[in-house]
Amino acid sequence: MTRYIKAFSWPKDIERFLKESIKERPLLNVCCGESLFGDVRMDKYEDYSLFCPPDVVGDMEELPFKNDSFGAVFSDPPWYANYKQKSANFIKDALRVAPVVYLMSPWIYGSSNTKLTDCWVRQHPGINNAIVLARYERNFVNEVRK
Repeated sequence: MTRYIKAFSWPKDIERFLKESIKERPLLNVCCGESLFGDVRMDKYEDYSLFCPPDVVGDMEELPFKNDSFGAVFSDPPWYANYKQKSANFIKDALRVAPVVYLMSPWIYGSSNTKLTDCWVRQHPGINNAIVLARYERNFVNEVRK
């Protein structure tokens, strides 16, 4: 199993922006790392931080929650290229547990089952890609909801 080291944490202005912009509650933060952002925090590794271990240990591609358990789900996953598919799988499952998903990453997800409803872009010194906070909503036009 691959383990990751701490790369960087959000500056206070990013955390403040997220708190001001994401109004839906309760909020699930997936891939939370050391962040205290969200009402329920989930990460794959419980020993990531002794200071603030996650509330739930689980995999982002198989969220251990019932349908419609949250008002929204947020994730700032690792930005490695192999996480594009993981993020796509995450969004599909996250839209099962909440009607809204926020993804902070250097890529945009597109699917007929989601609707991109808002998008913010920022630049972070030392990172060559633009960083996008995208807001997605369920779009069941092409899918029968179970």
